[in-house]
Amino acid sequence: MGKHIGQVRRNESEEIRVSLQEVHGELHVELRIYRRSPRQGEGYLPEPESIIVPVRVLADVCRVLEQTHDRLLKEGLVTIPSLTDVINPEAGDPVTLQLVDPVTREAVAPAAAQSDTRSERRGPARLPVECHLLAAPDTWPSKPLPKQVTGEIGNMSSKGADVWLPGEFPVSTHLAVFMKIGELDFRGKAEVVAAASHPMGGSYEHAVRWLSLSPQAKTALSKLTNATVK
Repeated sequence: MGKHIGQVRRNESEEIRVSLQEVHGELHVELRIYRRSPRQGEGYLPEPESIIVPVRVLADVCRVLEQTHDRLLKEGLVTIPSLTDVINPEAGDPVTLQLVDPVTREAVAPAAAQSDTRSERRGPARLPVECHLLAAPDTWPSKPLPKQVTGEIGNMSSKGADVWLPGEFPVSTHLAVFMKIGELDFRGKAEVVAAASHPMGGSYEHAVRWLSLSPQAKTALSKLTNATVK
């Protein structure tokens, strides 16, 4: 018997279950479809065939899948709302951020938040970033916002970051954020908490706070911020 790791719903009657198996003395990850059976009290029964991947090549397989997803995303063949099924806020995970006016760089957060954020390690590097519009505030006028933009991101911490984009997004806008930190894919959901009203060098500066981060994003961010203080 293998060790169950997790499952993903494929449709209303099927799910893909992931388990850890030992085959000829080597660890493998198995992906098998389980189908709901009305004859078994709505329980799930395994399909006879499965995909078995040696653990030693799992990282390579995951990289190819991430690249595939990114390509399909750019071609419009997958949609951003599906991120809510993958990226979920952790219960009790703080999302406070020291709000900074993008023009004056003066803190506008309460004193308690300022103290907390100043102690946070931040990555100063500017990296290419891709942002997708998830939701605009109800108070925003009918002027349409871009669905997808590319820009730069910097001053990153586990709480938030600064993002430079070619268009202005109003406060309370929710964005899906994608970038590469080394070999790791960063995927997260962010809320705009401050925005410059005038562009500098063709870009509007935004301060964002993280609403949720994928596990790989947290790992990538941790490596980036730790590297900046060595």
